[in-house]
Amino acid sequence: MKSLFWIQVLPSLREKHDEFMLRELVRRWANHKIMVRWLSRFFHYLDRYFIARRSLPPLNEVGLTCFRDLVYKEINGKVRDAVISLIDQEREGEQIDRALLKNVLDIFVEIGMGQMDHYDNDFEAAMLKDTSAYYSRKASNWILEDSCPDYMLKAEECLKREKDRVAHYLHSSSEPKLLEKVQHELLSVYANQLLEKEHSGCHALLRDDKVEDLSRMFRLFSKIPKGLDPVSSIFKQHVTEEGTALVKLAEDAASNKKVCFDCSSPYCWLNDNFLLRTRKALFQIVALLFGKVLGPEVDKGNMTDTENERKEAKRAGNAASW
Repeated sequence: MKSLFWIQVLPSLREKHDEFMLRELVRRWANHKIMVRWLSRFFHYLDRYFIARRSLPPLNEVGLTCFRDLVYKEINGKVRDAVISLIDQEREGEQIDRALLKNVLDIFVEIGMGQMDHYDNDFEAAMLKDTSAYYSRKASNWILEDSCPDYMLKAEECLKREKDRVAHYLHSSSEPKLLEKVQHELLSVYANQLLEKEHSGCHALLRDDKVEDLSRMFRLFSKIPKGLDPVSSIFKQHVTEEGTALVKLAEDAASNKKVCFDCSSPYCWLNDNFLLRTRKALFQIVALLFGKVLGPEVDKGNMTDTENERKEAKRAGNAASW
């Protein structure tokens, strides 16, 4: 078996590069597994009794170990680089052979014989490092070129495509680590710069009632540690400013009471526990403004006692207590 590796397998792998090398490796690995399986059958009695009694490793394990020590250890670096290069090509929009990558990465898993050490150390670590570098370059350009909504669309699409890669050829254990790298480079690093963009950041989206973009912002930033803290802060500041402006522009108690209530309606996208405190502050502000505007009118006895107004007053009380 060792002679076969030295004479045929290694030379055929050394003379090929990139995708051609990967195809040759997959073919050689498949042939090797077939050979080991047949050898185990031929020497079944030896494997079952003699080897077991002497506490020696089974023939199947010895066969896989030979491939690992004589072939895999020499070429795994080149294989890793070729796989990562193809992944980057796909990220740039090129078509690649996903089935080939799946078969190659299965070798990293199978060669560990039940352990993930070879996949984790020989492939995944380098792949995650390359992922960080790739999206760091992309983010540094996008943050300068794109508006906040456009940037978020690209970030959301990148996360979706990385999940798709895990589904098609990466091992499932890579998904949380891969997504964390993408989220860090695209969102965490540029969070403040993205949210504070002058004409398209969080302030502008709130001002223009861009509910779809705000929902996307919430989805993205809720996935990173403390990602909603700056969003919550900007939201509270916006509501305070809007409420103060309403009080200053108020002309009569009834009409301003309605405006005060309506100012909370566009924020239905804030329906997650992360922003309960901010929503509570919003309702407190609305109730406070309601009191400021209607207080003098109530004292003068000018407010009409209609059924709709009683409902609005009850709604304000419930909001404040909530």
